[in-house]
Amino acid sequence: MGAGWRIGRVAGIELAVHPSWLVIAFLLTYTLAVALFPDVTPGLSAGQYWLLGAGTAVLFFASVLAHEFAHAILARRLGLKVSGITLFIFGGATSIEADSRRPRDEALIALAGPITSLVLGAVLLGIGILVPQREARTLLSWLGFINVVLGVFNLIPGYPMDGGRVLRAILWRLRGDQLTATRQAAIVGRVVGYLMVGGGVYWALTSRSIGSGLWLALVGWFLATAAESSQQQAGIESSLSGVRVRDAMDPSPADVSPNETVASLVSDRMLRGDDRSFLVRHEDGGLAGVVTLSDVRRLPREQWDGARVTDIMTRFGDLATIGPDAPLVDALRLIQEREVGQLPVIGDEMRHPMGVVTLRGIMRLIDARRKLGV
Repeated sequence: MGAGWRIGRVAGIELAVHPSWLVIAFLLTYTLAVALFPDVTPGLSAGQYWLLGAGTAVLFFASVLAHEFAHAILARRLGLKVSGITLFIFGGATSIEADSRRPRDEALIALAGPITSLVLGAVLLGIGILVPQREARTLLSWLGFINVVLGVFNLIPGYPMDGGRVLRAILWRLRGDQLTATRQAAIVGRVVGYLMVGGGVYWALTSRSIGSGLWLALVGWFLATAAESSQQQAGIESSLSGVRVRDAMDPSPADVSPNETVASLVSDRMLRGDDRSFLVRHEDGGLAGVVTLSDVRRLPREQWDGARVTDIMTRFGDLATIGPDAPLVDALRLIQEREVGQLPVIGDEMRHPMGVVTLRGIMRLIDARRKLGV
């Protein structure tokens, strides 16, 4: 989904909003303000309906965050690193930087979200029954109902939804191989997604709920696409099974001095060779950071002569690095997670890189192994 707009951190977990979230936020507020509340609580002003709609939408997305935080907190308790939570058009997504170590952990993390939504929904429905005020009762009842729907919907066995992840955990336990389980769960996810597309189109054509039918079809298409992507990713990871970072890294990557001017970096290196990223080394060979073409492009051209590499580079403390004996699959995941093109490979001697592993190099290796059938 991409990083989105960072909006803060809660319990050490970074929160972000994807631009697509604005679409569903507006549609939900509009539907509540124009359709639901005027129908069940007549007599209020248009401004009051919009205020109720906006407030209910905010509380709904707070409950989506609660769903995702349940995943994140349990993942951290089981020793996994959680990089963040992103709200987007179809709800939320929790970014966990590594797969679960055991099928049981996978199932528990996946179930944490739906269980949280179901419990929250039941509590809100119960409170809604007891509240005498009509507007508050409507708000709480709607929130309770939608949380129950959210919990049940996420239990559908369509990978990569929560129910699909539970299915993967079961298949992992039965088959004994995580990648095989992922591929099989993804196939089920694609089938479920296409069934939702078909059901949504049929609903739209045979009922007055055209919008609901089209929305179900859109969600199904998203699920089928995500499942297909997961299936392809599992195939890539399978082709890299047993390969270590040292087997794919470039042991002699291009490097520059932190004191070199940006103008010299561009004219003497970027325009005269194939390299677009460079390790930045101190005189003793220690790694100061990494500088890339993107870093240069962010600096106005008229400042190139006066600026040094150290002024624009990504510093060592902010870099994602990896060890030479780590599985190459881990490097690929980290590159994708951090949205970078390369990772410095750091051995036992801290800050003295042994080389660089790049996305381009990994993809070339995958292509070669597939063509050679190894």
